[in-house]
Amino acid sequence: MRLSFAANDVDALFAELGQKIGSCMQINPTETMLNFSPHLGEGYLQRIKLRSGLQISIGHFEVPEPFIAEVSSNLDRKVVEFQAFLSGQVKGGFLGLKDEYHVVPRQSKVSFRANRGEWIECQPCQSVIYVEVVVDISVLSELIAEQFEQLTEEFQVILKGRATDPLAITWEMSHATFQAAEQTLNCPYQGLTRRLYLESRALELIALQLPLRSSDNYSNSSHRPLKSDDVERIHYAREILLKNFENPPSLIELAQKAGLNDYKLKQGFRQVFGTTAFGCLHHYRMEQARILLEASCSTVTEVAQTVGYSSATSFSSAFKKKFGMSPMSYKLRS
Repeated sequence: MRLSFAANDVDALFAELGQKIGSCMQINPTETMLNFSPHLGEGYLQRIKLRSGLQISIGHFEVPEPFIAEVSSNLDRKVVEFQAFLSGQVKGGFLGLKDEYHVVPRQSKVSFRANRGEWIECQPCQSVIYVEVVVDISVLSELIAEQFEQLTEEFQVILKGRATDPLAITWEMSHATFQAAEQTLNCPYQGLTRRLYLESRALELIALQLPLRSSDNYSNSSHRPLKSDDVERIHYAREILLKNFENPPSLIELAQKAGLNDYKLKQGFRQVFGTTAFGCLHHYRMEQARILLEASCSTVTEVAQTVGYSSATSFSSAFKKKFGMSPMSYKLRS
């Protein structure tokens, strides 16, 4: 399903969301809840206004079929969005550009639209949970003030109001960011205490996800949106890897076969699949082993050899770590 939204401000966008995907309910003067219509999915989107130029959006939903939302470039967004994804995978990009971004669980995403339209795609039968802080550039500039020079150069350009190109960067979420996002989701307070508590969490999420020159997480793990050709090559590399899971190619060989350099292959696997090439291979091997143990008369040693393990002991150790029991115990249970 694909839906387009043409609102020209945030308030109008949320109202349009309510008209097209569910029903809106004003919980109090600062909080709005949007519940999905049953035929479109289940769950909700929540918007919480904290003060002028600062708000939190929370999403917790699941859709029964691929869902694509397009937000028009009419939306004047002189804002920066700080997102913490706790569950589910989404991909997206900016209208008119080929680059795509991919977000997996426990990743942070910081974006700036530069008044360009954006599309977002959610896959079916997975619970998407995120916490997003939306802050006006003017408010963010005031918050940072004397620490402005600590930001990356491209982020300085955004806050100076000179950026003409959109930006979307993702990286592995820190434990502190995960905790702050969970605390936001599970706020136990009401009234003024709730608003102040959520504002403090919003400021914390901004502080923890600011693109700083000195941030190891940002500098080492951040990703530019992948070009669509690169995404196809990453998927092709995965196909090669899984077809040859008994005797897989080396990382260098895999990169060559897919037409990528090894660095882009490693970063691409993390960005598209949320794991390394080895992690992807390991997961597939374990799933194949589980199926064989359930459905065949093969011994544990034979299953180990079938999925590419020369040592039954190493296989048993890996299987137990994955499923919490030995292959023999699993086979007997099945």
